[in-house]
Amino acid sequence: MIPWTPQLLLVSLIVAGAAMLKGVTGFGFPLVAVPLLSTILGPRVAIPMLAIPTMLSNVIVVRRGGGSRPTVPLVVILAGLGVGTVAGALLIKTLDQRLLSVLVGAVSLLYVAATAFRLTTLIPRRAGERAAPVIGLVAGVIGGATGIFAPFLASYLHLLGLAKREFVFWITMMFFVSNIVQITSYLHLGLYAGAVWGLSLVQCVPMAVGTWSGLLVQDRLSPQMFNRVVLGIVFLSSLNLLAHGFMR
Repeated sequence: MIPWTPQLLLVSLIVAGAAMLKGVTGFGFPLVAVPLLSTILGPRVAIPMLAIPTMLSNVIVVRRGGGSRPTVPLVVILAGLGVGTVAGALLIKTLDQRLLSVLVGAVSLLYVAATAFRLTTLIPRRAGERAAPVIGLVAGVIGGATGIFAPFLASYLHLLGLAKREFVFWITMMFFVSNIVQITSYLHLGLYAGAVWGLSLVQCVPMAVGTWSGLLVQDRLSPQMFNRVVLGIVFLSSLNLLAHGFMR
């Protein structure tokens, strides 16, 4: 039994708040929670610990439905994520976390800037679809190593112009595939030793409360406001990742 301490309470509040953001937009759970929890628990505990609540939050969101018929790019990116996540999980102990944070933050920030200046409208839809294998592999490697998949995937799906419910459904499906591979790899690597497994299960409770609360908010957002929230979160998370990478 894990004792209820002020530290555990703080961890639970962070998990609930990040899960609520996930319910609203379909992403942002590990993106927000991993950097914050890493300062409390350390990344070697925070990343595997958060993987199980994240997977269950994906189950909650996917069960709501709302996804369109899968297209070839969406299927391809799911396959790329599976392969890339295995590679990233195997490299978790060797990759430079600072470099990864800076890379993800910089690319995501460039996408937000390009969208703000409407440069993304110059990219042919077919070119974006052809990039699916690369996006899947890169997002998988980075996500498997850091627990953060969202910036690349959110930027890519936003580029495809999916409707609100489609966006949430498909980005969650991508996270779900990644989480299964991620957790399996972490178990194989012995990263759930000690209290990590129990702590992970305990955090499923605040995750569920936060996710359901976020879904209620999502239903009340207009498509225009939803797009602004998505870009706003990608922008803020990009700055956070850059700061995290340069200041560690």
